[in-house]
Amino acid sequence: MSQRILSSFVCLLLLTSIAPTAAAVGPSDSAIWGVSYDWGDFEDDVLDMTGVDTNAVNEDLESAADYAGFDLDSDQVLSGSSHFFIESWDDDETVEIQDIHGNTHQVTKRVTELTVRHGLLADVGFTVAWVDTNESIDIWYSASQEMVLVIDATYVEYVDSDLLVYGADLEMSGVISNAADLSMNLQVIAAGEVEAPEVDLGYSISMEVPSLSSEWRVDHPLDYLQQLNQEPSESNEDGIFTCDNGQEIPASWENDGEDDCSDGSDESGEFNSGGGIIEGTFTTLTGYSLSVGISGIPTEEIGVNLDTFNVELSDNVPGQGAFSESFQNIEGQMAEWNWDCPPVSGNEDLTIDDTTVEVQCGLAAPLSPGMAVMMAQSLAPAFDNGIQELSSVLQEQIESWMEEISGDEGGDGIFVCDNGEEIPASWENDGEVDCSDGSDENGGGGESVFVCDNGEEIPASWENDGEVDCSDGSDENDGSMEGSEEFERLESMMEALMESNLNKTMEAFAEKLDELVEDNIPSEPVLDLEESCALLFWTTDDSRVVGFAVLNSGKLLLGPSVFGVKEHDINLNVQYYDGDNARAAKIDILGITELRDIAPESKHDNSLLYEILGPDYLPNLDLTDTDGDGVIDYFDQDDDGDGISDWDDPELNKQKGSLPAPGVLAVISMLGAATILMPRKDD
Repeated sequence: MSQRILSSFVCLLLLTSIAPTAAAVGPSDSAIWGVSYDWGDFEDDVLDMTGVDTNAVNEDLESAADYAGFDLDSDQVLSGSSHFFIESWDDDETVEIQDIHGNTHQVTKRVTELTVRHGLLADVGFTVAWVDTNESIDIWYSASQEMVLVIDATYVEYVDSDLLVYGADLEMSGVISNAADLSMNLQVIAAGEVEAPEVDLGYSISMEVPSLSSEWRVDHPLDYLQQLNQEPSESNEDGIFTCDNGQEIPASWENDGEDDCSDGSDESGEFNSGGGIIEGTFTTLTGYSLSVGISGIPTEEIGVNLDTFNVELSDNVPGQGAFSESFQNIEGQMAEWNWDCPPVSGNEDLTIDDTTVEVQCGLAAPLSPGMAVMMAQSLAPAFDNGIQELSSVLQEQIESWMEEISGDEGGDGIFVCDNGEEIPASWENDGEVDCSDGSDENGGGGESVFVCDNGEEIPASWENDGEVDCSDGSDENDGSMEGSEEFERLESMMEALMESNLNKTMEAFAEKLDELVEDNIPSEPVLDLEESCALLFWTTDDSRVVGFAVLNSGKLLLGPSVFGVKEHDINLNVQYYDGDNARAAKIDILGITELRDIAPESKHDNSLLYEILGPDYLPNLDLTDTDGDGVIDYFDQDDDGDGISDWDDPELNKQKGSLPAPGVLAVISMLGAATILMPRKDD
């Protein structure tokens, strides 16, 4: 089979991980499956799969620091959930559509819905305190990240009784965003001097697609659904195209818009779009924010105003557009029937809702290949538009900021000579005649003066101009601090630290940490990934994927109940759903689109980080304690003391106006890797 095309479908499906739509609930007899994951279980799953205890790693760090003679406290917190569901059904009503040539065809509808919710909260922090007689170093560090992804897509595919495809319609909406903050305070005492720089950085970027509608109509009917209906034989596989130089490639690669023969002979004819035409409209909302705060750094000696580095930039840019282009050619082999994942292979029996379902095992796109490609081609112009709009605004703001930093805000300005000539304002009174009438050297109101180390004065613009103007040469200092009083002070502090036991302490810390970590890493992995494999299941009568499975060492690690296959001894916290269970799980997440609903703060237990970092970590913390149990609501996972966790408490959720999500999408990481293989024909 064509690995390029299969990879494209798998990846293009996940490229939707960058956009979303209004989702609905399908009929009770729809085919539906999906997965959910609670990221609060991540550390336990890492321990079960690898034998590595992340909490023990923190303990090793702190123990190694204690052994070396300094204090180190650290912690990290990860929470949130991910959900991924595919639901598909048939609408048997006969309708008529036209292909791109105006020919009318009688078809029925195949409806597929993709629903994705992903929200993640992550925090990490540490403090370090080292002292050696008169020298000391204290570090306070905190970093956080928030991610959210929401996708809703409804795809209506038009097929005839032979499962030939004549086109499709797509409705999508969604959002992806990422935000992070970092704060660090450092205090160094050495040689009787103190340096205490502080840095605060933050950014966020988001891309929302409130609406996207597209229509695809074929040049000629496509048979990719039939490939899940009957096993391919040698006579109906891709075939071979022989290049002029004798090289052989799959026949479907001829005239596909890419050079595959090294001599280019496969692209000798007119490009065969094959798939027809796709066109649509979209709206976007792209936003960003950037904040930088720096203090306590000696910059005066190098002529930099530190205040200019403290900045806050932000903007939200709406956009809209339309597109019309050739639909990517998706002809060729799309399914691999002979893919075995022992002991699962060939035909198998799944149990879904207490009913036995006979399926074919192998590799195929989880979604209809037409849906995967249609989503990718529809999203590409929407994201291109959003990024271009945002880049334009961001460039203007960054340039303005850089001008402020360089002191050239608003440009040099203009000096008008007495005779009407114009020169840069900075040339006035710079010691050189630039106006032909000499009026720029008027002896007053000129630029600032540079004072040489020996007391001589010269125009400030002569400093570091490549020529020695001060008799002691002090004007040519390369703009560096070397030789300055501040440089000498910092140099003395560094020498004092080097003469202390700092190096000895760090060497002892590294040696002890290596020893401790080695004891906590198993010599052999608990789960041998080389013994793992994955496959998908589809029903051949209607060419529909109904699930997937991951096996390890011949046992089921994740997936549906497969007759005769034992479950793995390792029980991961990834929840696999199909049938009515999947339908109920999908309904639970349809109404949630906000980060704090997908990743409830009540499940994000950062109380230990607060103990380590203190009030500066959460400076505006609400100290309310509703149930009076001595734990404030922010850290209390049962605010009202009714014995029900906050994220499961219907009363609290009713007050908040939304339902929290449980869950995860383990497959996104597996499928997303293929996205880089999707070619853009119009690039």
